[in-house]
Amino acid sequence: MNVETLKVFRDLTDTGSFSKTADLNYISQSAVSQQIKKLELILKCKLYHRRSGKIVLTPQGQKFYEASKKVSAIYEGALEAIRALGDERQDDEIRISTIYSAGVYIIQDYIKQFISRNPGTRISVEYRQFSQIYPDITSGRADFGFMACPYRKAPGLAMLPVAKDEMVLIAGASSPFAGRETVKVKELCGLDFIHLDRVFPSRRYIDIFLRRHGVKVRVKRQLDNLETIKTAVASGEGVSLVPRSSVRDDEHGSSLYVLKISDAEFLRPIYLIYRRRRKISPSARNFIGIFDETGKNAAGRA
Repeated sequence: MNVETLKVFRDLTDTGSFSKTADLNYISQSAVSQQIKKLELILKCKLYHRRSGKIVLTPQGQKFYEASKKVSAIYEGALEAIRALGDERQDDEIRISTIYSAGVYIIQDYIKQFISRNPGTRISVEYRQFSQIYPDITSGRADFGFMACPYRKAPGLAMLPVAKDEMVLIAGASSPFAGRETVKVKELCGLDFIHLDRVFPSRRYIDIFLRRHGVKVRVKRQLDNLETIKTAVASGEGVSLVPRSSVRDDEHGSSLYVLKISDAEFLRPIYLIYRRRRKISPSARNFIGIFDETGKNAAGRA
């Protein structure tokens, strides 16, 4: 359980609307439902009743709502104080909030390039769940965020496409695909799949790709991070579609086999996210410039 989940519960109680709560927290309606279900599992009680299309707190829910309001208020007050301090901090500091896969596998080369050009700038990277990235940026907790496949635009936020990560099929050593280098999309039909949870934008991106090609798979397991997915695939539970950059060279050909999709292009977009109207420091402008240069160079090579 984390503070963001308490805030979702509080907002749902205050608004009585899953869609408004989703908008307030920059997540999907299904993510709201899943977070409430997870809370009820943890607390081992019902928090809401549905009556005539409305949600009504149970006695347990009312108690938890009062606690959630207090904790959320303390948390938001702390964020405001941090934001105020952040506005006063030196211009030679950049804070990044990123999903794990982008932070570990994609942006490190960009960060190294930035540091080599701006040796006096401090830079910190925090790995967060995708649902925490938007609030981190809007609250001022972070200057920049990195996400894969954002599923919605957010008011006041700029989204700059900065990278494309090739999606590949991974299979374990006991799989019939072991030792192969390529796979056709239609060969994925009927396979046991290890997927990301449905709340993740990358999972929706994969589902759209499979539907577009008329492919139906058997979802054997849904997990919440790529490393756990790789472990499940390596143990022989099924196959998965993952970013190529997430598989290390020492894993390929030993515990895992990586197969390129030969008859379709499947690239996962990575976006840099930041506040539009915020005053940007010279260091922050230089950081954005790294990605502007990359985009121009890529366009020149095309």
